Amino acid sequence: MRKPIACSLAAISIIAGLLSGCMNGPNAAVSETVDNKSEKVILKFYFWYNESQDNWKTVYKEFEKKYPHIKIESVTAGDNNSVEYLRKLDLAAASGDQIDVMLFSQLQYYTQRAAMKMLEPLNPFIAKDGYKVQDEYYIDPSIGEKTYALPAKKTTFFVMLNNNHLNEAGLPIPKDWTWDEFLDYSKKLTKGEGTNKRYGTFFHTFPSYYQIAQINQMDNYYLYRTDSKTPNIDNPLIRRSLDIRKQAEIIDQSATPYSETISQKLSYRQQYFNEKVSMILIGDYMIPETGGTDKLPATYKTVFAPYPKVNKNDPITTTSGGDLMGVYAKSKHKEEAYQFVRWYTTEGITLQGKYIPSWKKADVSRVLDNIIASSKTPDKVDKETLLYVMNNSIAQKFNIPTPYHDEIDNAYVKEVEKFLLGEVDRETTIYNAEQKIQEIIKNNSK
Repeated sequence: MRKPIACSLAAISIIAGLLSGCMNGPNAAVSETVDNKSEKVILKFYFWYNESQDNWKTVYKEFEKKYPHIKIESVTAGDNNSVEYLRKLDLAAASGDQIDVMLFSQLQYYTQRAAMKMLEPLNPFIAKDGYKVQDEYYIDPSIGEKTYALPAKKTTFFVMLNNNHLNEAGLPIPKDWTWDEFLDYSKKLTKGEGTNKRYGTFFHTFPSYYQIAQINQMDNYYLYRTDSKTPNIDNPLIRRSLDIRKQAEIIDQSATPYSETISQKLSYRQQYFNEKVSMILIGDYMIPETGGTDKLPATYKTVFAPYPKVNKNDPITTTSGGDLMGVYAKSKHKEEAYQFVRWYTTEGITLQGKYIPSWKKADVSRVLDNIIASSKTPDKVDKETLLYVMNNSIAQKFNIPTPYHDEIDNAYVKEVEKFLLGEVDRETTIYNAEQKIQEIIKNNSK
């Protein structure tokens, strides 16, 4: 359930053309440091988060204490708008503006820009520091022999549940459950009729919600196989994903109907905090908001359950996502930029207290304490069940997405939408989606 970002591959191709004549290659010089360390090195850091809300200014302050010759200057959309961020980043690169450090929320945006040679390989820096990425972090984002970024935030997916609704229905907090049990909970949590109806669950329009039984498998979980040449649609897990959606939304009527979701432009935040639904599948980026916000206050305690499994004997798994932080290939301060990347993805993100680090040495319990304490109403967030989910969810194997990953996702979503609106049956959906994806693969293989 990756967070979606609409991105124009055509625009990326244009930018790649603009960059190709002047971009450093993957074997460019490792460091262009300032010889006089008394001079301030200014690093331009591109990202999308809200600086004040997410405690970034504390990050800069603490980093500059440790590295007084380096100053961080941010370029951010400021409102968590990843679409605007990517636009700013690519236009800055095409215009020759200073870029030193960049952050990516989705693996495919990282691989796209690595393919465009916008990212500096970090292998020499890593070798000099004497560690292995797979030993230090839960995610190893290496592409072939090259590592173009280090993992910052680690994303864990789970289910957020309204504890009042669970108690009302006499249901225990799940610790290990299947999709069948999830559907049963959804039915039992559904209440009322008409405009006052409260649904058991809600499926947002993220691409991953259309492949919910496949997306958290340990391996081979994309809509194309690991060879990037073969569609991965005609299989039992995609069929199960479509069946789950149909069962909840159409047969049981225990999930908000898809027609309402798109026609009313419903959002999971409003649906959950306004108690229009009792539980949602979501990522840990929602933890800081679990205690509510000024616009959407929390009036009840939220408890957490692991992501549901297909089979009872399957392991509890979570997607292998998270933010990736890299150094711009044309930066004049690569060594300093790497120092910021390495420091942030270890010490910095931990003291920031807003995200779950991918760094294996981080104290997750302490990080959760900080995140919960910083929420609007900490007593509405159940740490015990949240920590259980974090400690018992196994991250899937990291698969490198293709640069045209989003194009495939979007084509699949368009076909599944017809299914959810009752226009075509399941097998027609799978056949049509497979044909569209095969065509995209073919067009991008020329």
